[in-house]
Amino acid sequence: MKIKLSKAIKHKGQEIFTLDMPLEELTGNDLIDVEKQLMQTGEVPFVTDFNKTYLINIAAKAAHIPVEILKFTSAKDFTKITNEVRNFLTLSDSDENEEEEIPEKPLETFSGE
Repeated sequence: MKIKLSKAIKHKGQEIFTLDMPLEELTGNDLIDVEKQLMQTGEVPFVTDFNKTYLINIAAKAAHIPVEILKFTSAKDFTKITNEVRNFLTLSDSDENEEEEIPEKPLETFSGE
């Protein structure tokens, strides 16, 4: 997954305009490692899938960039990055590909009488 940034970030002497985050390459062990790292810092998210600190750490792990660099992206880019990670983790393939089922006959409405 690639995310075009509104403002370049610097890493290893280079400006990065597009963040490459191959999230599909992460493993369950990678997610556990991030949780352990956060616990060591005293930041224990109650619900990880919606915790910005957890999500940006996952993004950093996937992108092989220190999290400190991603924490200082613009608010717009930070939100774009964390939303993409959250969507990747929480949406299943069936959610993305599922077509809305239309009932064969109209539902009866309650008239209140």
